[in-house]
Amino acid sequence: MVIVLIILLVISILLFGASFFQRDKVKELEQEFEHLQLSAMQEIYKLKKKMRVLEEELLQNDVQLTKSPNTDDEIDAQVIKKVMAKYQNGMTLEAIAQSENLTMLEVRTIVKNNERVLT
Repeated sequence: MVIVLIILLVISILLFGASFFQRDKVKELEQEFEHLQLSAMQEIYKLKKKMRVLEEELLQNDVQLTKSPNTDDEIDAQVIKKVMAKYQNGMTLEAIAQSENLTMLEVRTIVKNNERVLT
């Protein structure tokens, strides 16, 4: 009877020790889930970035070329795009006028004539 108890005790100690060396399936699943989550977040970021680029291209195509009411020459299309981009980013009209070397009236006119792009 004592021998059976000793054998059972040895077997239980061996099984208990072996349980520490088994792979933890829960940890593997957690790591795989984290990897999938990071991959999905990266893909979403890339898609949002592409959408922003496409929206900017569409907005650039929609910008109208306008004339200043005080001058006979047309304001360059590049200047209009720059002014509208700065206006969309929240710059004040005064700051835009100073940075683009335009008058306040010209900046207001550009913004007013191209405001439909913002809505």
